[in-house]
Formats: sequence, structure tokens, C-alpha cells
Amino acid sequence: MEKRYDSRHRLLRTGESERSDGYYQYRYTDRKGNRHTLTAGTLEELRKREEQVLKDKSDGIRAEAKNVTLNDLFELWCRLKRGLKDNTFQNYCYMYNTFVRPAIGKYRISTLKRSDIKAFYNTLVDGKNLKVATVDTIHTVLHQVLTVAVEDGYLRTNIADNLLKELKQSHNMDSGHRKALTEPEQDLFLDFLSKENCRYYHWYPIFSVMIHTGMRVGEVTGLRWEDIDLDKGIIDMNHTLVYFSHAEKGAYFAIHTPKTEAGRRTTPMLDEVKEAFLLEKSL
Repeated sequence: MEKRYDSRHRLLRTGESERSDGYYQYRYTDRKGNRHTLTAGTLEELRKREEQVLKDKSDGIRAEAKNVTLNDLFELWCRLKRGLKDNTFQNYCYMYNTFVRPAIGKYRISTLKRSDIKAFYNTLVDGKNLKVATVDTIHTVLHQVLTVAVEDGYLRTNIADNLLKELKQSHNMDSGHRKALTEPEQDLFLDFLSKENCRYYHWYPIFSVMIHTGMRVGEVTGLRWEDIDLDKGIIDMNHTLVYFSHAEKGAYFAIHTPKTEAGRRTTPMLDEVKEAFLLEKSL
């Protein structure tokens, strides 16, 4: 191959050329056969960019990543994601579309940096005053989207790794441990609700059932009378009631099966639970 030189008699590499206006360009082909061109004002600057392209090609990073945004990868994640309950998936989508999409979602994946995500999390906590549990959910879906970016050759590493841990440490955030009511506290609470002249008397049955069975809110509110066998003293927990409040679909309830097989179970009812069900029937 004939050697080519620029106007300063410097040897040009394969794919390099000097334009008539003094700018330099480098042409190359990606793994899909698409042609690309890099342009720079100096040969030194061009070769720095060439080295990055060659490194990306060596590491399997897609050349087209420069045009792909985080939002694009979220759409890809949505198409690929399997194994999530619909309510969990819808909650992830809601969190992403509400907080990530209008902010860093517009960033090109090739320019997105770890510091961008850290600044985004700080804004959620300091600017929007979000609770750590909400940021945790946002981080979960964002981390999964960036994992797709790594697996599909857009990033070398997941730049969101351990960021939530760093956020909690820097803000002294602690999700905390939920403290269960003591037996005297439970008795005092139920005694207050059980008085017929109490304005909250109608809540007594459901709280009595929750306290004496350990059922979650979604489980107990999703119970049907056909799930309750008062003669045998058995409760069949086979689904949950989920409440959604989304910008697009509005507020609504939906019935879902438990997230895991362990979530579907039967439990015996104590006398207090049976009495609570009978009271609920009579109210």
C-alpha cells in the first residue's frame, strides 16, 4: 500500500487523511459494516480519538453507543425483562419514567459517568426530599438497565455499582428496622379499637386479623370469604390486593398472585381471628 503523508510530511495511518481545509479525519467500519468518520483539528487530537475507538472495538464496545441514550436502553430493558410480577414491573417503570427519564435518561450512554448518577441521587434526596426506600427502588431499576448496557456492549462496567451504599453513607441514611408492637402495646391498641363507641371501631376486625396472623396489608385486604374456612379454622392466602397510583393510568386496584411460592400458604386462625371475621360479617 502506498504511503501517504500530510502537509507537514507526517506519515498517515490507514484510514487517516488530511482535508483541504486543514482538518484531519479517520474513517473506520464497525462490526455491523457501518462506516464512521472521526474529525479533529490536529493529527494528535485525531489519534487520541482513534485510540479510544480501537480500545472500544477491542473491548467489544459498540461504536453506535455514542448515539444511544439511557432512555433507549430502558426501552430495551423493558422488552427483555422477564420474571417480575406485573405490579413490581409497573412500579419500576413508574419510578424510571417519573424520575430518571426527564433527568439523566436523556444522556447518551457513551457520555454518562458515575459522577452523573451520584449527582442525580443527591438531587433526589436533597432537592426532592425522597425517602431512602424510594431512591432504593429507583437505583434497582437503573442498575438493571445499566447491566443490560454492559451485557450488550455499550459499557465496560456498571457505573452504578455500590452507588446507593455510598449515598447512604454520605447522607447518614438508614432505612432503619421496623419495630413490632409489644404484646402490651397490641392489647392496648386493640382494646381502644374494640370499644363500640370508638369512631374507629370498624377497623377493629382487620387489625385484629393482622396482629394475630402476621398477614400483610395486601394479603388481608385481598381476602375473599371463599378463602376463609370458619368451620375448619383455616385461611387460604393465594393472592394480594395491590394499589397503584400512576400518572398515566391513574389510581386503581389489582389482584396479583404472591411474588414467591412461599407467599402462597394456609394458616390456622386463632379464636381471636375467627371472632374478628364474624364481627366483620356482622358490620
